[in-house]
Amino acid sequence: MDKILSKIMNPDNWPEISLPENLDLLNEIADSSYNEKTFSGMVAATMIYQQIIEAMCLHIIENCHFEIQLHIYPSTISFKIDKNKMLGFYLNMLESTIDFERKTEFINKVKEFNNFRNKIVHEMRKDNIDSLTKELYDSKKYFDDIFDLYDQIQDEFRVMFRCFTKDKFTDYIDE
Repeated sequence: MDKILSKIMNPDNWPEISLPENLDLLNEIADSSYNEKTFSGMVAATMIYQQIIEAMCLHIIENCHFEIQLHIYPSTISFKIDKNKMLGFYLNMLESTIDFERKTEFINKVKEFNNFRNKIVHEMRKDNIDSLTKELYDSKKYFDDIFDLYDQIQDEFRVMFRCFTKDKFTDYIDE
């Protein structure tokens, strides 16, 4: 069995989010910081949420690349993802990859969050901290909405990969 076949036939080999245990811990830290309801706590939470969102974007990109590979099999294709870029770079990659259910909605919500985060960071020294603190109350809602969308998108990719396994790739195994 070649590398692609072994990857699709074993769900443990499908694309997964990098270091999920770290992201779970970061999410707990962010939620705890947010729940302090202080300016510094909510800024910290917003910065951590952004890092988690970047990981979500990378995971979705990897899923898209895997889906492309499955469509063109038995031909192969290689993709390179630079893992040291900023969120905007990953959003551009998402915009230019294959379509998937809720793609536009996900990208738009991430852009909204990123604009929100940029505004807070760049207004910090120019604006009243109390008014920025009030705005920061929205950061968790932005994040939770993005996380819910990400979760739905991942479910759809997993169902699709299972269908590929059952409908296309079992024929290759039987040969």
